[in-house]
Amino acid sequence: MIRHLIFDLDKTVYSESSKMSEGISRRIIGYCANFFNIEFGQAVLDREKALQEYETTLSWLKANGLTDEGVEDYFAYVHPADEVAELNPDPELRPLLESIKLPKVILTNSPSEHAEHVLRHLGVRDLFNEQISDIRRNNMKGKPYDFSYRNALEIIGGTVEDTLFLDDWGVYVAGYAALGGTAVQVGSEPLPPDYHHLPGKIYQIKDIYQLPALLEKLNG
Repeated sequence: MIRHLIFDLDKTVYSESSKMSEGISRRIIGYCANFFNIEFGQAVLDREKALQEYETTLSWLKANGLTDEGVEDYFAYVHPADEVAELNPDPELRPLLESIKLPKVILTNSPSEHAEHVLRHLGVRDLFNEQISDIRRNNMKGKPYDFSYRNALEIIGGTVEDTLFLDDWGVYVAGYAALGGTAVQVGSEPLPPDYHHLPGKIYQIKDIYQLPALLEKLNG
């Protein structure tokens, strides 16, 4: 029985087609280009290669000399205060979340201020736990490390067995399924390779508007 929900934020709570998703990706790659003093196109290629070894862009940058002060500069560059101007309105989101009568918490590899901006702009901040499990709270590593999921579970008061985790990235849903939990990949990206061999289960939905039907299926 699913009694709690852990949500990723970007491209999960809001659509992957949002202009914000494009803006975040553009700024991440732009920062990498500046950091390594390379062309934007080369940064795209280098980052794609690096993410085969590192779980996040931040981990890759830190491995190449990004300081703690630089980390805060990175966050400010990627998530400026006016970033929500890129976020498409979604008048159906609040009714959807209100209809799902389960405790909800955000687990993100972004800083908490980004999550606060987004949730408030979308008008749904009050529908999630006041605590956000963000990258700082998770030792600047976050997903897919097991402690990040366990931190979110502690906040929401759930267990791996009774908490559903939603994310758009296969590596991260696989991380939760590796703990034995039930995870949902949101969007159209391919499911993680060999996911059937993980101890937990992974489902896929096009967007979170398909979540109520999935919960009905899981909870009978």
